[in-house]
Amino acid sequence: MQLPSLNLIERLALWILVRSHRTSLVVVKELHWPEVFVAADQRDEVACYVTSDEPASHLLERLFHAPAYGEFE
Repeated sequence: MQLPSLNLIERLALWILVRSHRTSLVVVKELHWPEVFVAADQRDEVACYVTSDEPASHLLERLFHAPAYGEFE
């Protein structure tokens, strides 16, 4: 997916984050742009259910309500 309004430094930062072994989920939504870019590591139990079939609002709400590391529901 192309993110047309990102400048070179922002695209480089996104490229680094997506390829990092310490980052399991990257969500980018540009201001005044309807599309959301989602990159998820399928090995992470929280990020594994992120799919492009759902609306972005559902994905972000589910992540917001997910328990933090070490918490139990």
